[in-house]
Amino acid sequence: MKKTNLFITSILLIALFTIPVFGFPGMGRNTSGTTTGNITQTGQIIDLANATQSDQNIEISSHLIEVDPNLYGLQNKLFVRETILFRNKGTKIFSGALKTWVPEGPGDLKVMKAQMVAQTGGQPVLPVLNGNIISWQDYIDVNSVVMYVLEYNISVQPTGSITKSEFYSKKLLSPTLINYKYVPSPGYPAFLLKVSKSSDSSITLTDENQNKITSQDFTDQSDSILYRFSDVRFKEINIEISKSPVDLSKIAIYLIIGILIILVLAYPVIRKKSPKLMEIEEKIRNSLKKEPGSREKKKSDKEVASEDSEADELEEESASEAENISGRANDELETEKNELGSKLDKLEKDYASGNLIDEEYEELRNSYRQKLKNINKR
Repeated sequence: MKKTNLFITSILLIALFTIPVFGFPGMGRNTSGTTTGNITQTGQIIDLANATQSDQNIEISSHLIEVDPNLYGLQNKLFVRETILFRNKGTKIFSGALKTWVPEGPGDLKVMKAQMVAQTGGQPVLPVLNGNIISWQDYIDVNSVVMYVLEYNISVQPTGSITKSEFYSKKLLSPTLINYKYVPSPGYPAFLLKVSKSSDSSITLTDENQNKITSQDFTDQSDSILYRFSDVRFKEINIEISKSPVDLSKIAIYLIIGILIILVLAYPVIRKKSPKLMEIEEKIRNSLKKEPGSREKKKSDKEVASEDSEADELEEESASEAENISGRANDELETEKNELGSKLDKLEKDYASGNLIDEEYEELRNSYRQKLKNINKR
């Protein structure tokens, strides 16, 4: 950033000193101000016969505006520094008010005149602020250039919800008050604009008609952007500095979540107003009801088939057992009956002690009972 400032200052100083600068009248003379017919201003005697207060021959050879939205942190202020080179192209010494337009309510306003001959630093100038017009009294010799530096800050109120924007406006021309023409030195820009920024900032320039202003000659660095204009065709320049306070990649996620929440809350209302939606919902509900029923039905069909198969087996065993019993003697049947009774008693004890599972117990018990039944029928 310091290198950029040095580069800009070098351009302005080169433009300043490449224009012929003549010694001011009265240099080396008595500057007590007692000479009749002359006036004394800032230590310089000016010949009234060769001076004018009209600024119609005053033009601007170069104008630099620097805007920094980061200097004051979160105080919602913009720092502005203007460097203006005025040239007197007339045949008379200019001695009057130099003017420029500033935004309403500038704070910490300072004006300084840069020294041109054998001095360094600058000379403070007492400005007068009338509305948006700031003026100060000074003189410019014939075919000479002087440089002034203005510093001030303005309060801004960021606008926007997702993207915060700050605005700065500068009128270069103000009818009947400020009508300086921009006439640059050959090879140098007439107007320069430097805006400090961060990596997630964007800069938009518009004119007095809200048309976009573009420049083919600019330098974009990580912390600032510098525009150069060799021809100033706009009367006003508006700067919009936009910055997103939230990571834009996260906005989409929050937006999707918000939409889902809205849909969930609004679904009952939408459902009542949409018969088609209710019909689809009913079809889904019915399909869910049918699935468990069909599964139970399939299961019960299998159980019934299994029970029928078991009954058929028992009937077959019973018929076979009856045929076997019919050809046997009573003593044998009585002995078998007693054995079956003992088996049933043992079966009940084994089942009670947990040595048999339900299926095995049922199967043996039914078999023993059926045999007893057949014997008793004999």
